[in-house]
Amino acid sequence: MRGQYAKGLMLTGTAAATALVLAACGGDASPTAGSEDEDPAAFYEGKTLTMVVPYNPGGGFDSYLRLLVPYLEEQLPDTTIRVENQPGGGGLIGANAVYQAEPDGLTIGLINYPGAVFAEVTGTDGVTFKSTDWTQYGRLGALPPLVYTAPDSQYTTFEDILDASDTVTFGLGGVGSDAYYVAVALSNVFDFPHEIIGGYPGSNEADAALLAGEVDASVNSGGAGVLLVEGSGAHGVVAVSNEPLEQLPDVPVIGEFGDEAQQEQLAPLASVYDLERMVVGPPGVPEDRADFLAEAIFAAASESGYAEEMEAASYPVNPLNRADTMELASTVNESIESLAELLAD
Repeated sequence: MRGQYAKGLMLTGTAAATALVLAACGGDASPTAGSEDEDPAAFYEGKTLTMVVPYNPGGGFDSYLRLLVPYLEEQLPDTTIRVENQPGGGGLIGANAVYQAEPDGLTIGLINYPGAVFAEVTGTDGVTFKSTDWTQYGRLGALPPLVYTAPDSQYTTFEDILDASDTVTFGLGGVGSDAYYVAVALSNVFDFPHEIIGGYPGSNEADAALLAGEVDASVNSGGAGVLLVEGSGAHGVVAVSNEPLEQLPDVPVIGEFGDEAQQEQLAPLASVYDLERMVVGPPGVPEDRADFLAEAIFAAASESGYAEEMEAASYPVNPLNRADTMELASTVNESIESLAELLAD
């Protein structure tokens, strides 16, 4: 017993001394802290990287990560990679879990970034994260919202909507959805006569109402919206993005409308949607590890085989590296308070 006790004292003393030395040098004694001398590639050898999907298996977010695994394994050959589904709360449970994980670079998640930001700024119950604090690794894909009108609508351009003297009705699949907040934001900024009908069970029902002439306009993700426009002859009138949609390059983007003040109001909205499917980690991940893992993710997502598999599953891939992702996110972070006002209904 005496020998064991002495050994314990010696270990405790060594740990304390180490902590004091590190503190004196401005270091961190925690086991997850990185250092300038650490080799991030060596850190990931023999470790398990957990990628959290905040939705059920089989959906789009799940496909983005599961199909990425073999390509990421090529970049991290000595790392075990597993995908873990944590559905619930419209993606909040999984997002919260990633945010609260150990900041060691071994837990990441693919979140619906606009949904997470909107949940935070509108005070949705259950949010425990701060959008400004995520460790951001990059973007796997983005399907910015498209506003469209019926084939026989009197509103064939966004200018027609802005100049409307009659009430423009928006049919949407649910209050609080991404589409709902787009309609709210546009009507708040441009102040045209409008009515938002958010009582449809889903976007398919809202689109059916549009084509039947029950409403004037609708909003959906670039993927579903593009399919409707291409398949029905509906008019794509504006994309809520900084860049034109690849499939509908002639549809104007939201930054082309309004005066300078209105464009400034809408800039963070366009940026948040351009980062739709963002890979994030908890706050405080050592920068060298974050940079290393982000480069591996971007390289994997840029493989032609991954893009082909995702396209076959009807999910476009347009990866964005960490630096560009952080630059876009800074536009959003600087405007969190104004976004709350923009989305107020």
